[in-house]
Amino acid sequence: MADTPSTMSATSNLRDVDSASVKPPPSTQVTSRPRSSGPRGPPLHQLYALPVPIRTFPLPSFYPSNPISLFHLVYAWMSQLVSSPPIEPAVIYEGIWSPETRSVQIKDSKSIRALWEQGFFGKGNYSRSEPNWLKREQVRRGKHNGHVAEDLTAKRREERKMMKWDRARKEQEAIQRTRLLEAWVAPVGPMELLALPNSQRDLYPTYLNDSVNGRSTKDPVTNGVASVDGMIDDSTLNGTPLPVDTNSADTVVNTAAEKDTSPALGMNGHSSPPRTPTDGTKARKSVRFSPKVESTTYKLSDPPSPLNGLQTNGSATLSQPTELGLSEPLIEHSASTEKSSELDAEIVDREHLQLCMEEAFYLIFALGALAVLDPVTSKPYSASELFTLFRQTSYMPPGKVDLQPDDPFLIHYAVYHHFRSLGWVTRPGIKFGVDWMLYNRGPVFSHAEFAVVVLPAYTDSWWKAEGRQPPRRPWHWLHAINRVQSTALKTLVLAYVDIPPPFDEGLGAADILKRYKVREFIVKRWLSNRNRD
Repeated sequence: MADTPSTMSATSNLRDVDSASVKPPPSTQVTSRPRSSGPRGPPLHQLYALPVPIRTFPLPSFYPSNPISLFHLVYAWMSQLVSSPPIEPAVIYEGIWSPETRSVQIKDSKSIRALWEQGFFGKGNYSRSEPNWLKREQVRRGKHNGHVAEDLTAKRREERKMMKWDRARKEQEAIQRTRLLEAWVAPVGPMELLALPNSQRDLYPTYLNDSVNGRSTKDPVTNGVASVDGMIDDSTLNGTPLPVDTNSADTVVNTAAEKDTSPALGMNGHSSPPRTPTDGTKARKSVRFSPKVESTTYKLSDPPSPLNGLQTNGSATLSQPTELGLSEPLIEHSASTEKSSELDAEIVDREHLQLCMEEAFYLIFALGALAVLDPVTSKPYSASELFTLFRQTSYMPPGKVDLQPDDPFLIHYAVYHHFRSLGWVTRPGIKFGVDWMLYNRGPVFSHAEFAVVVLPAYTDSWWKAEGRQPPRRPWHWLHAINRVQSTALKTLVLAYVDIPPPFDEGLGAADILKRYKVREFIVKRWLSNRNRD
């Protein structure tokens, strides 16, 4: 009901506008996009309603200005006393620790969807983010009518690549056209001035019959220039010889004697005196290149071609099936048989969910919604055992080392737990060169707003007495990260973690994490034309 007044006011304002300015032209027809006939799923706000895989039952708010809210509060409190809500988490998911990938693997399909839809935890090992390999495979085999985000992204990237290639090709053609036009020199000599066209008929291009590889072609020649995009005659233009394009596959390299005997054409199609060779080289053989042979070399000035990816190391792929010693019907029959058998085969979901160490420990320590099993004994780890295991694995190379207060796992988990507790959807940010990405509601609703870089800070007096300093970062490191985030329309956040002095390792995870503090600083790129204040 809150949106009704604004809608009505907008409608009334539109009525006041002149009808002539609002009415579309007669030829304009508004066409609506055809809606998909397939069944639509639940809305996103219902599918991703829970921010974490547990349910909460908060009491309603009390407003002193509204006495009815007091009765609502008392009723909800009495109902929870009579029939207490179920214990949460109602479902505990199971995962297997993988020391090779340093992650926890979830292989049950229902657990994968639940952890993704209730907090966006983990990523699919065959997917960019959301574990939807099974849906993509069904779409590829024609067993699903929906669309997948990865397919749309790949199609958009392919269109962008073709657009860039076409733009580069047009730029090269424009550069070549400009060079040809700049090669023309204004006539200054008496013979060149006399050779200028005297009538409208002389302005029309004349066509020369030339034989290239046995076929007849017609090339327009005006003032010695064949065409802007085509080849240039081997004659002189205003007394200046022009280069000949030798990159064409149909170029014929004639001998020096043949060039001297053939009459050269000058300006306006008039013949010029034959040129005599100045060197005493012998006549070379005529070399003819077949148009079917593809060159494996390229110039730096050539525009990129999307077809270059079809060849590997300069070797062309087999274009004829007979080169393999098989006939075409046999190959077509075998290909169709393999395709039909592939489409008829039952699709098995081979994808599993990967949880990084911070995500897995948050589900175990903060929510209690996950149980991690030992890959050898299949027994569940306790929270304290996983806490020690993750701290040891965070070192490179992993192993049983002396644990320190500035362990990489401790520092990164403190930041992860901090932002998760504030309601942000925290996900790894290796794609943008940072540690964590912060989403307002999740990656299916909007892009990440903030990019977080975790930095240790030794502010305690014990570290100052020891002379411990944080790792030095060059200025261009910060400039590069900030430039990447500005290009991706994200705000860079520096999260400083205050490292406590050494503590007793016998303490629990809760007592250890209480000693860490997180400080946030936002870094924005300063531009002189935008930030003048």
